[in-house]
Amino acid sequence: MKQLLCKVCLLFSLFASTSLLAQELVAEKGSFGVDEQHKMIVWHVSNLDAVKTTQKKLNRIRFHKSFKLKEATIDSLSYTKRIAVSNGDTYTLYISKLPLIHLAVDTSKIKSNFKIPAYFTLFNNNKYIKTTTGVRYRGNLSLSFAKKSFDLEFWKDSISEQEIDIKLNGLRSDGDWILDAMFNEPLRLRSSVVTNLWTKIHKPYYSKKEPKAKSGFEVSYVEVFLNNKYHGIYQLSESIDRKQLKLKKNVKSTVNGELFKANSYKGGPDFTKSPEKYDDHLIFWNGWATSYPSDIYQFSWRNLAEFSNLVVHGSNEEFLKNIENKVQISNAIDYYLFVNLLQATDNLGKNYYLGKYDKNEPYFFIPWDLDGVWGIIQDGIPVWDTNDALENGLLKRLLEVNPNGYKEKVKTRWAELRSKEFSNKALFSKINKIYNKFTVEKLYEREQLVWKNKLNETTNEAHYDHLKTWLTKRLNFLDAHFKNL
Repeated sequence: MKQLLCKVCLLFSLFASTSLLAQELVAEKGSFGVDEQHKMIVWHVSNLDAVKTTQKKLNRIRFHKSFKLKEATIDSLSYTKRIAVSNGDTYTLYISKLPLIHLAVDTSKIKSNFKIPAYFTLFNNNKYIKTTTGVRYRGNLSLSFAKKSFDLEFWKDSISEQEIDIKLNGLRSDGDWILDAMFNEPLRLRSSVVTNLWTKIHKPYYSKKEPKAKSGFEVSYVEVFLNNKYHGIYQLSESIDRKQLKLKKNVKSTVNGELFKANSYKGGPDFTKSPEKYDDHLIFWNGWATSYPSDIYQFSWRNLAEFSNLVVHGSNEEFLKNIENKVQISNAIDYYLFVNLLQATDNLGKNYYLGKYDKNEPYFFIPWDLDGVWGIIQDGIPVWDTNDALENGLLKRLLEVNPNGYKEKVKTRWAELRSKEFSNKALFSKINKIYNKFTVEKLYEREQLVWKNKLNETTNEAHYDHLKTWLTKRLNFLDAHFKNL
């Protein structure tokens, strides 16, 4: 009798446990954020259909506390609805497909010139990453924006500050990452579309030697909570470095691969000035900053100075004879067309990198900071002018001197790209995909709950119409321009 009673109790216990589990779903650690100020919860669920299949009955979800669904049915859960839940107070629950990041840091101590310790978590598709990180604000103009961008460096611990590599969101395994706030981009889509467009149209010329080399950087969308407050949509971005491009490592005093950042408008990056003197002990020269080599005892400006001098001071005969040894022509063509497609006014004298795969190899362009494009400038203000051809000293001289039929190569490549990746259909398909997702899945809605910026001053639809109208006119202008080169 006693054994029978124990079995009955055990069965009752199992039934009660199953019943309770069927009524309350416990959200995984790191998969959610609760913003008490805005009474808002964002919960990352990669497969909502699987949740609905396994949870036949559901009226409560446990985050940091247990919340009751206002509509006590599993079918009320959706990526496209705002869901009312309550634990005494009413909160709005948003279910998101985007990975969720938490940053915990003393914001009163964050600066732009050095990193301070912080704690970082990322939850994506049931994978939970937790680590110590160094964090600082990043940017120049963007430092004045209310929504800040962050530079991250993953650390083994906050004492040693030893960098460690972590693979995030299908991007590369690395220790350096960027969280781009996109505050100056009303629709939060331009940078992502055009960044991915560059890596689609252009592959490194040395790909056969380095099949893992990238021509730029890759990005991925995430949602961020900062100190348990919702901070909005961010673009998680890789960095540009030697490893990304697979440049040849330097050996002792022998400089092989090189990487320079177009750092400021001092005449070097737009190829309008080329001083004779340089100092290999300094990280900066003529508007450039050395990125690789990174060791002060390996700095070398000689190759870049010779290239710059050829463009700025060389005769036409010298230019014709030597330019194809100094810059990779197919890369220069793609960069020229790409910048003009975007009307990226800030990416010809600044905001790009110049790389060299190996000694005795030509330089090549790598785009960077692609935000003031497609009908807006760097602070996010809309522009309407579409009828200008962008160039700098190098790109202008390539067209004027026309080495080995450069001008005809430009025209041919534009026609090729317009039939494929630069076609109206291909471009608007990429734009519409993100715009529709952010609208339907209410990412714009929750972004606007916390940030009052240009996104709110004009409707989403108006910003979208401006982008469509501007880009259509820009493509028409460029078709005529390149046809008549």
